Amino acid sequence: MAKLSLRIPPLPASLALVCMAVGAVVVIGLTTLAMVPLLLGLGLLAAWLVAALLLGWAGLEGLAALERWIENDPRFQR
Repeated sequence: MAKLSLRIPPLPASLALVCMAVGAVVVIGLTTLAMVPLLLGLGLLAAWLVAALLLGWAGLEGLAALERWIENDPRFQR
């Protein structure tokens, strides 16, 4: 079997490592910035969903209160 070995001199190896580190920081930073609008959109969607559920619940409670008022008000009794 042939022995595979890769020998990179220290200076080019250190430059390659620095470039990879800078690239990793840039890629992670851009990925994070790209995810911010997505996360804000998901949060806004969740807020709208909760608001719609609460408004629906409040509407049902209001209709129930109106029904109780109509049943107990003497003006609607015959």
